[in-house]
Amino acid sequence: MKPTASNEPAPLRTLGERIKAVRSSWAWSQEEMADALRVDQASISFWERDKIKPSGSAMVALAALFRTSVEALETGTSFVVPDPPSRQPTPRRAEREIPRSVSLPLGHEEPVQMVDLVNGTTRGKQLSEAMMDLAQAVKDGRKVWVVME
Repeated sequence: MKPTASNEPAPLRTLGERIKAVRSSWAWSQEEMADALRVDQASISFWERDKIKPSGSAMVALAALFRTSVEALETGTSFVVPDPPSRQPTPRRAEREIPRSVSLPLGHEEPVQMVDLVNGTTRGKQLSEAMMDLAQAVKDGRKVWVVME
């Protein structure tokens, strides 16, 4: 086995190691990451120690936050610790205000990608159709995640 140079980072072999490496690189606490992902701090701890694996929806959220694919996050293949987001972590749940409405630009040519976390399908929809789906989901009391690039 070839020894690694002292200045090379150790390979991130497990999902937990990858999650912890990103959080540490960003100088975020487990609580800050939990708030950004809308989970509890204990979940972050269990994930980092490989005690439990994040659910499908949590994996999608982690991949979106880390700006990588779910496959890269799960397998480590082509995984790179990303630069931290340009904004601060989301405020704690008690400090958040829930918006009553959001305005999106009209006439956007590219479809909005809608991901169904129940069955894992992805479908492009026009903005107006996506907005109607979001409004219906809120009326139905379903959780809705919006991910922006």
